[in-house]
Amino acid sequence: MNNTLLEVRNLKKYFPITKGIFSKVIGHVKAVDNISFDIKEGETLGLVGESGCGKTTASRVILRLIESTGGEVSFNGDDVFSLKGEKLRQFRKNVQIIFQDPYSSLNPRLTVGNIIAEGIGAHKIATGAKKKEMVGELLEKVGLSAGYYNRYPHEFSGGQRQRIAIARALSLNPRLIICDEPVSALDVSIQAQILNLLAKLKKELNLSYLFITHDLSVVEHVSDRIATMYLGEIVEIADTEEFYSNPLHPYTVALFSANPSLDLAAKRKPIILKGDVPSAIEPPRGCRFHTRCPVAEGICRIEWPEPKDVSQGHMVRCHLVDKSNPKAPIGIS
Repeated sequence: MNNTLLEVRNLKKYFPITKGIFSKVIGHVKAVDNISFDIKEGETLGLVGESGCGKTTASRVILRLIESTGGEVSFNGDDVFSLKGEKLRQFRKNVQIIFQDPYSSLNPRLTVGNIIAEGIGAHKIATGAKKKEMVGELLEKVGLSAGYYNRYPHEFSGGQRQRIAIARALSLNPRLIICDEPVSALDVSIQAQILNLLAKLKKELNLSYLFITHDLSVVEHVSDRIATMYLGEIVEIADTEEFYSNPLHPYTVALFSANPSLDLAAKRKPIILKGDVPSAIEPPRGCRFHTRCPVAEGICRIEWPEPKDVSQGHMVRCHLVDKSNPKAPIGIS
């Protein structure tokens, strides 16, 4: 996994707030604000954080489903935001997405076969009997029967629908799949099946994933590296083993303390964060987490923390983490 497939640098997405009959812009919602990360060939990067922190918005900007406000995204060495024509079509083919809700992400008026075959036809990969044969193979690859070709989405359970959505994503032979909360709407037993399927497909097809979730127990089992996002910023990123054994940012530690665990030795003292997540329209000055942080000091309220590389591959944005002795701030661990 030495080759970098996706590079995201200083990505921003601000949504304008307008007022009056002339739609005068009076402010911006800073949904994604200056985030950077990489994904290598065959790697899974987990992106965790509370609802509303900007995870899904970031994925849609990367896919160019919505336009960016600033920053750069590079896929396989190409500037994604400048792609046009055939190069943009190839990018769309190489980067697919699995949406959160398996009930609303499939067109109820199309058969399962036509849903999966839509991309195959649009990109002129196959036609006629060959296209139908490819759809049958994809259905079987995700654990369904090729005989389901003429059935409609309402005839399937949630887990089966998500398998159909995975087959649709695979239909164009992508290199990167963005998984946007792909199991959060499913029963726990079905979640395990879908996660195992994604892991199996990754190994067989050498896929890369950006796995977006709020569930720390899920992301641990599918990710090679994990990033924590808070109020539009990435505040910590590390290899999975390092992330779970040595979380450093107070927000990451608070997330762990709220995560249910059957391992009594691994349980942490619950950390109750005060107040609500601040508005993304006017983020707090200094560290964005300081309004809820139980160990915030004066500098946290004034100065924005620069990213610190505390060890190889472990980045954290926190004034209170010492690079020479990296551990969570006293009073938070």
